[in-house]
Amino acid sequence: MSTQNVPQNTTHTPPKPTDTNLEENRWVVRLEELLKVKNLEDLKSELTKVATEIQTEIQSFDINEHLSPEAKSRLKKLEQRYNEVMRGVQKAQKQFDREFNKSLRVLKRTRQDAEKQIKMLKTKVTKHRSTIVKASNNLKKKVAKTAKTAKKATKSRKPKKATVKAKTKKVSKL
Repeated sequence: MSTQNVPQNTTHTPPKPTDTNLEENRWVVRLEELLKVKNLEDLKSELTKVATEIQTEIQSFDINEHLSPEAKSRLKKLEQRYNEVMRGVQKAQKQFDREFNKSLRVLKRTRQDAEKQIKMLKTKVTKHRSTIVKASNNLKKKVAKTAKTAKKATKSRKPKKATVKAKTKKVSKL
């Protein structure tokens, strides 16, 4: 157990980076660069660069390269199931749209019919109102005319005085 033969290494050398470690290290370096930026404009430009870089990576990323054959078959089945579900949803949406539009048409037609009925009723009411007003005016005129003639007739007549004979006759009838 001699430690004299083992050279002492003061600097730590990291293990060879794998593909994922390379990716992580690259992003860590980019983040550190962003943290060092002091100027707002430089920070904006750096963020824009990073955003475009991320977009290109996302677009060029192929998931099939990283999947096992078993996972690929499961993914294919999931995609098929997703497509079936989406077709069902689209069918249901079309059916709903048809029924909704049909109900909307019926509702509009019913509204139009109701508006026509209301309009006809309003015209009938106004006609009846005008005939009632005319009849009322005619009655008022007749009543006013008869009241005038009755007033004239009562003024020209003098009331009769009761006679003594009439009173005695009433007594004898008893």
